[in-house]
Order: sequence, then structure tokens, then C-alpha cells
Amino acid sequence: MALHENRTVQTKNGDSIILRPALVTEAEDLLNAFKEILPTSPYILSTVESAATKTVETQVKWITAANEDPRSALIIAEHQGRIVGITNMAAFKDSKRSHRAGLGMSVHHDYRGRGLGEALLRRLIEVAQTLEGLRFLELNVMSANKTAHRLYLKLGFKQIGYQELAYRQPDGTFTDDICMCLDLTARP
Repeated sequence: MALHENRTVQTKNGDSIILRPALVTEAEDLLNAFKEILPTSPYILSTVESAATKTVETQVKWITAANEDPRSALIIAEHQGRIVGITNMAAFKDSKRSHRAGLGMSVHHDYRGRGLGEALLRRLIEVAQTLEGLRFLELNVMSANKTAHRLYLKLGFKQIGYQELAYRQPDGTFTDDICMCLDLTARP
């Protein structure tokens, strides 16, 4: 686990949010938070249906893997004892890509637009910069997710690829995929 200390951040509306590692004892809370986030998050690859197949045991395995891997991080945002945001990264295991890590992030709909996503991502970048041999963070974002795309650009991610009609939404419409990358050595 790359993350060791808790951080408290203030949202735009003054809420104090704790950014910290996820604990195995919170597996059920994390699963419930994810199930709350999904119905209002059309830009996450998981769906409400796929989340229904997740169990507390699968969450325990995910948290354990993230906490035991020195090149991974699973950060939660907690407000008044409630998980309201999640971000994670994991370096690729194969030697040809071990200098890269993929990331994911989601924020509860009640906390969007308050700067929480930016705080989570800044903390994840900070953690990533401490990992020996890690040079790039990469992600994929649906082109319709304009807010996230703007945030990633603001924090220094560059668009490195684009795939048309990459995702089919539940309503049958398609959205494109934007592949983005952040060079950790180019950041102060």
C-alpha cells in the first residue's frame, strides 16, 4: 500500500472530508457506497446490474490486494462516517508496463461539484509520485463526461487516444472513449 496517512480537505461548501486508505473492515460500507453511486453515474463502466453480483467477500479481496500491494492505492473520502468518494490505482504487473498505473474514481452524487473529485485525484497523484519506478497514470473517460474530462486536463493529463462509439449506454446511445495519461515526472 502506497498510502499511509489521512488527510482532511475542505469542500467548496465547507465540509471537512477525510481522505484515507480503505480498511478491510469497511468492505460492506464500500460496497454499499458503490451501489449508491452507480445509479447516478452513467460514466462508470460498472452498472447497477454488475454491482448486484459483488459481495462483501469480493470487496475484502479488493481492499486487501490494494493495501498489500506497494504499487497500489485505494483512497476513500469519508464525511461524517459515510464513504462519499473512492479513487484507486494499481501499477500494471507485467514488466513492459510496470512504469504505468491505471486509475479509477467515483464521487457520490450528493458531493459532486464541490471539489471532492479534484481533492481525491490530487491525493492519488501525490501518492503515485512517491512510488519508485512509476512514471505514468492513465485513465479512460467517456467523452460525454465533460466535467471529468475538464478535471483531468486541469490536473495535467493529456489526451493520448480516442475511440469512437466505444461504450453503449443502457438507453442504446453510444459515447466515445478518451484515453488520457499523466507524466508524473513532469509535475512539481
